[in-house]
Amino acid sequence: MSRPGAPVSRPGIARRSADISTTFARHLARVRDPLPRRLRTAFTELGPTFVKVGQVIASSPGLFPRDWIDEFSSLRDQVPPFPTALARRTVEEDLGRPLSSIFSSFDTEPLAAASIAQVHGATLLDGRAVVVKVQRPRLAEQVRDELRALLIVCELLERIPQTSVGSPRALAEDFARTLHEEMDFRLEAENMDRMRRLLDTSGIGDCRVPEVHHDLVGRRVLTMERIDGLHFTDVEAMRAEGIDTERLLRLGVQTVVEGVLVHGFFHGDLHAGNLCVLPDGTFVLFDFGIVGRLTESTRTRLATYLMAVTTNDYAAMVRALRSFGSVPRDVDVDELAATIAELYEPFVQGGVVIAQLGELMDTLIRAMVRHRVRMPRELVLLTKQMLYLEGAAATLAPDADLLQEQTLIYSTLMTKYPDLASQIQGAMQRGREMDDAIAAAAAAGRGARSRR
Repeated sequence: MSRPGAPVSRPGIARRSADISTTFARHLARVRDPLPRRLRTAFTELGPTFVKVGQVIASSPGLFPRDWIDEFSSLRDQVPPFPTALARRTVEEDLGRPLSSIFSSFDTEPLAAASIAQVHGATLLDGRAVVVKVQRPRLAEQVRDELRALLIVCELLERIPQTSVGSPRALAEDFARTLHEEMDFRLEAENMDRMRRLLDTSGIGDCRVPEVHHDLVGRRVLTMERIDGLHFTDVEAMRAEGIDTERLLRLGVQTVVEGVLVHGFFHGDLHAGNLCVLPDGTFVLFDFGIVGRLTESTRTRLATYLMAVTTNDYAAMVRALRSFGSVPRDVDVDELAATIAELYEPFVQGGVVIAQLGELMDTLIRAMVRHRVRMPRELVLLTKQMLYLEGAAATLAPDADLLQEQTLIYSTLMTKYPDLASQIQGAMQRGREMDDAIAAAAAAGRGARSRR
């Protein structure tokens, strides 16, 4: 499989870049249609890589306007399936044995089809119900040149202030890496096992991950237990079962926050298609092709940033961004903190934030654009998950305050994991000491110039 940075033929890139340009030009010319629809139809025609980008847009409320979310949401579950005969052949090739020696039945119609794979229901020879995730044929070859063309587009976006704040080149490189990881289902199986261990270690018993049948996993095939539940957005059905939907929201936030702060590992693609709820209220997570993995130092920096946001500590927010290398050296951090404070002021009453997370992110992005600050890629992935949960809150628990829920969870975790609290306090103290050192150096420089 081609990897990011591997040599790729220039004629292939040139051809695919020309195809992409022509397709975009043709769809954008339909000026009577709204822009999101024109882009969505272009993405659909361009194939798996661009469909995947569209799915990222659809699952990022707060980072994109509502009409974009609504338009691109069709790319989650309206991707045409490929022939079942090809799926059966892929399973046999990857597992190295006839289908009849593995399954007593293999459904002809897929349960779902997406940009990377489709899922078939099946029954093992011992009678256990499973689902089999099968990769689209020739996916690696198709994706290769599209990713290189996408990187070229992102190089152009780096030159536009309004888009450079999101670090498009870094995000495209990260997208290429994660897409290649998504195309190796053996890695997804490992991610599922790791999340199951994390939930067990954290004592989160109300959240499940399907068991993997490791003897039936290959690079292009993933077999797991079948779990059927209520759709995550079907609030009426959940309430009919007596399920506390506000507790579900809190559980989702806890799973992400504890994964980030304590374990440095979290689900990176939350949306309704990757979640279901059992009648007893258990929360089930699917699709671990995209996950967030954090080193200890990155985890501490993210934790420091999150704590600063929930306590309205603008100087600490800037220090945390600076620790990622996101703040240019010539930016006055005090001025940046003052800008954020000024923009946040309408959302704070009596020291309490009354805004939604999406509103705060929009405000922060405006401050970052003004000061040429780039959002760290780790923060983008985390923010996307929290913004999805905030969107879900409108349905599951309209009266819930997601920021307040996060604050309560942080407080609980600081008590549960005292070493983590010490790490965060140490990081914040080092940030203050760095501010003092920078200020002292600046004062010394001014003094030297005045003596001259």
